[in-house]
Amino acid sequence: MAQFCRCLRFFLFLAFASLAFAQGTYTQIDFPSASLTEATGINAAGEIVGLYSDNTGGHGFTLQGSAYTTLDYPGAQYSYAEGINDNGQIVGLAEPVGYVYDSKTQSFTTIQFPGALYTYPVSINNAGSIAGYFQDAQLTYRGFESVGLDYHRIVPPGAIASFVTGINAAGALVGYAEINNNYSNFSLRRSTYRTITIAGVNAPFVLGTNPAGSALVGYYQGVSGTTGFVYQNGVLQSLSFPGAIVTVATGMNTKGVVVGYFLDASVVSHGFLWTPPASAPSPLIRIF
Repeated sequence: MAQFCRCLRFFLFLAFASLAFAQGTYTQIDFPSASLTEATGINAAGEIVGLYSDNTGGHGFTLQGSAYTTLDYPGAQYSYAEGINDNGQIVGLAEPVGYVYDSKTQSFTTIQFPGALYTYPVSINNAGSIAGYFQDAQLTYRGFESVGLDYHRIVPPGAIASFVTGINAAGALVGYAEINNNYSNFSLRRSTYRTITIAGVNAPFVLGTNPAGSALVGYYQGVSGTTGFVYQNGVLQSLSFPGAIVTVATGMNTKGVVVGYFLDASVVSHGFLWTPPASAPSPLIRIF
């Protein structure tokens, strides 16, 4: 009997160890002295971008290793970094305009959809194509893509409002739209819109993709509150920062590392990085 109990405890230990291992590793991200921090994008080298607030306003930031650097659009009291590619180009917003920042030349280029009241670039691929959304003169939000100097409005058929949230290496887009008073996720590839269905969860919102277009990140409404996710190979991996009341995943790089933000029990926002376990399967199936 004693031998049976020892074996049972051993197998239970293995089971719990495997479960913990499968959950990956969370790392909290807080810009020094900030009142709130959110991580929004990550590239293949692991450089992270995001936003923070302090008593002087809202700011963008970059994080390389353990080194934080503020990134502010010239003259703006509020500016935020949203996405980064492998060439060190960063997109963000400084209401009412967006921007591209080139870390090699340390220069800003303004991004503004023609006639828009506000422009919000949120993602950039290695070719320099930009995705995001804007608010038009009727106060309606529309998705957009910018390729060079050409801007394209992205509105799925029947959409009242649309938001493009990610672009992959091939230039395919993902986002969500309001259609018939409901929100649904969509992709746009080679002029073809498709609905993205993530079964088994309530109200999922897609907020980004990996460069291959084989994995999506975002959040959904879970039993215990807002929960982040990674969706790949037809499987949804829930992400919930330990002790958080809200977790939102916003970006993912080629290695499957995810960034986002969470709200703690005091409703304070912190950035996070999630590193998948070494045994995690690689995303194989292109979603869009």
